[in-house]
Amino acid sequence: MPKPTFMRDKLLVVCLLFAWTAGSFETQTAEAREQSSFSTWVWNPGLLRTSSDDLLQFAAANNVSTLYVQIDAEMAATDYAYFIRRASAQNIRIYALDGAPSWALDRSLPQSFLNWLSAYQSSVRADERFSGIHIDVEPYLLAEWESDREPLLIKWKESINTLLKGAKRLQLRAEADMPFWFDEHRMPGEKGTLSAWMIDRFDGVTIMAYRDSGEQIAEVAKNELAEAEKLGKPLRIAVETNPSAETPRITFAEEGTAFLNSQLEFVRQKLGNSPSFAGFAVHDYAGWKKIQEKAGRKN
Repeated sequence: MPKPTFMRDKLLVVCLLFAWTAGSFETQTAEAREQSSFSTWVWNPGLLRTSSDDLLQFAAANNVSTLYVQIDAEMAATDYAYFIRRASAQNIRIYALDGAPSWALDRSLPQSFLNWLSAYQSSVRADERFSGIHIDVEPYLLAEWESDREPLLIKWKESINTLLKGAKRLQLRAEADMPFWFDEHRMPGEKGTLSAWMIDRFDGVTIMAYRDSGEQIAEVAKNELAEAEKLGKPLRIAVETNPSAETPRITFAEEGTAFLNSQLEFVRQKLGNSPSFAGFAVHDYAGWKKIQEKAGRKN
């Protein structure tokens, strides 16, 4: 016998409410997990061959959910595949890391990176594939940033579009590093700030908020975080651990790991309610490990 109409409607409402609640809970859980986790850069891919155990143990001990691993076309694909397979078993995502200032002027460089990545992804098992790409270009290190900025940015936009199209074709997330002061500039021919333009185009952005106090980190990151909120995009906040003789205030190399952790907790308390805050990135694995080892020797 068919159920009365009002009973069917009631059951439908209950089912929809349950589905919405479950979906909302999963989203909140994923966001909470992302906010409490870390990512870091691995610029020396030779470590995958010589120190993969140390690297994965470090990631597990420091709640690292994502590793940005430098691509070296001269390395054997099997070195990447074996490491990614082990990382996948630990629920650690591996992003293909590459980039240089020259990428802003020469589109053949990002295209070569995409060609290598395409060949790699098609040759390995599902659990040996990269989860995304992570780009670090920094065109402001070129002389053209001061002398011919607008033509430089126009060419860089073309390179970015090449990367984004390639990532989409490979069904990979595309993320990029960005300094906190990009909100002071514009992308030629586009509305809004350079930072908002990048946040809008990429699936996620890591803002290099390189300062050695939580208050300053939160301050320099707030504008880009607000832009990310408006655009509905995730934004990671990055800190530095490598020494800098010229500007020591940008790094935690001198203050050490305990102070770093306390300042990151300050930032998390201040900015953690933002739906776009996606946790911290620590630059880089080598520097982070070094200050931890230094703290261990003191203890």
